[in-house]
Amino acid sequence: MTDQSGTIEKIVKDVTTGARFEAYATQPERNVAQAYAIQDGVVAALMSSGARSEIAGWKIAANSQQLLERFKLDEPASGRVFADQRHDGPATLNAADYTEFAFEPEIAAIMKSTLAPSDAPLQPDEVLAAVERFVPAMELLDMRLTDMPSTHIPDAIAQNISNVGAVLGGPGITPEELDTANIRTTLTIGGKVEHDVTGAAPQSPLDAVAWLASHLAARGLTLEAGQIVLCGTHSPIWFHRGTGEIEVEMSGLGKVSVTLI
Repeated sequence: MTDQSGTIEKIVKDVTTGARFEAYATQPERNVAQAYAIQDGVVAALMSSGARSEIAGWKIAANSQQLLERFKLDEPASGRVFADQRHDGPATLNAADYTEFAFEPEIAAIMKSTLAPSDAPLQPDEVLAAVERFVPAMELLDMRLTDMPSTHIPDAIAQNISNVGAVLGGPGITPEELDTANIRTTLTIGGKVEHDVTGAAPQSPLDAVAWLASHLAARGLTLEAGQIVLCGTHSPIWFHRGTGEIEVEMSGLGKVSVTLI
């Protein structure tokens, strides 16, 4: 067994059992390319074992200038969203299924057509026609007690950046209607407003989709019709213990909600 295959096996076990995050760090520290190679292996193993289903979409992480600098990245990071963990809101989830539940309010792109890798690198105006709608969404995370401030980000990339799904709301808007500067995002937990911010998208969602399609093409992967793209969080990561109702409203786009039982 190679070191990489051993790491993949350990991560698959940790992810499926909800074990505390373990970086399985290397010396010298693994780089981003090595992290994606492990992520690819973990994803393949999860799917082949039946622990996860096919790929329903992608998440983009660290796509604000502040987070790029914090994690010492030259570009954002990406991870998969599995179809068995993609939910249409309002969704009901079991709180006991998560070791350390967290979420992020985001705009999600729903892809209308496939962006061929041969067309990369892609510009925002080239992807506009490929996006069906932008909708309000929540990225679901299980942080598994990760000490994120001290984590070497490639170690998180290797483990799919803590993603455990997404909940999509609506009704959403067309790409031509999107004006992120004026979108007000309101987060309500248990009937109490916890976060209220305007213009908080970390980058233009069209820029995000264009980057992701080009990034995937460079890795020999494809952003496909019907898949979703989580375009970056509108708030700091939110941790939630126990049960309760969580709702995110984005002006013009609609609402998305999750009830933990």
